[in-house]
Amino acid sequence: MSKIIFLDFDGVITTLKSNWAIDDKKVELVKEICDITGAKIVISSSWRRYTLEATIEAITKQETVRGHKAFPYPDLIIDITSRMYGFKYGNKEKHYGVCRGVEIDRWLWEHQDVTNYVILDDDSDMLLSQKKHFIKTHALRGISKRDVKRAINILTKT
Repeated sequence: MSKIIFLDFDGVITTLKSNWAIDDKKVELVKEICDITGAKIVISSSWRRYTLEATIEAITKQETVRGHKAFPYPDLIIDITSRMYGFKYGNKEKHYGVCRGVEIDRWLWEHQDVTNYVILDDDSDMLLSQKKHFIKTHALRGISKRDVKRAINILTKT
């Protein structure tokens, strides 16, 4: 039924060259994937807030953090992954961050209608079962045209 892009920001659509602000050229590459495959975006980035509405508001306001341009396609964003934490048994005061792959896996479990997905991220904290869906972008240069071709191939495989 649906195709999803799990989108990280830093190292994908924000780069060293853009001074870690949203780079319009990189966003256009993500939009190209959406246009060709019909995929929608789920934000898995640390830029996400605790709700979809708060996240969209934060990334589309012109005067957001670091003075970046607004994310131009909020209509392509359908959700965010949950921020998840683990607790050590017997010590609820201490919590541990859960790897992004687990957050993505949980989102997919909650959305059984997803037929295919791709993960665009510069970090490798994914699950082994996600390997064929994962595209590791260059941390300093962000998403490339080659990454776009790979994403389209992943999302159009039946």
